[in-house]
Amino acid sequence: MRLTFRRFAVLTLFGGAAFALLVRFGALPESPVAAPSASAPDLFPNPWPTPPPPDVAALLGGLGPGAALRDGWRVRGVSPVHEQRIVIDVDKSGVGFRVALMREGRDERVPPKRTARYALYTIQPRPTADAVHDADYAVVLTAIAAVVTEHEATAPVPAGL
Repeated sequence: MRLTFRRFAVLTLFGGAAFALLVRFGALPESPVAAPSASAPDLFPNPWPTPPPPDVAALLGGLGPGAALRDGWRVRGVSPVHEQRIVIDVDKSGVGFRVALMREGRDERVPPKRTARYALYTIQPRPTADAVHDADYAVVLTAIAAVVTEHEATAPVPAGL
């Protein structure tokens, strides 16, 4: 059977119509471009989505994932004690950073905020260092320091800190 122009035109027409119906009624698999929008990976994943261990929670007065701080800042996660520090991940509208809480004197640097027993440092700004302003750091550090100050006299020092 020879493919004539007429047969080619008919086959093309039917093929196009069949493709249009498949697309219209969703019989084709989703394109790989559509899938990431629904489940796009977090560019800055939070490795601590669950509440912190009890000794850390006691020092932080229960501060944990989802807790509001001040001026729209919230806690994304609180680490257990690791490498002699507790890390508190905070964000506000896609901008964020982490606060490292350590025992006073464990680091020779001057901390931007301290309590009677602990030093607070800022680390890992995101998405860039320029995105986080000095006022943002001050608000968050002041809020966390207030919570620690309230509990440090009665809460035991978390193991490993």
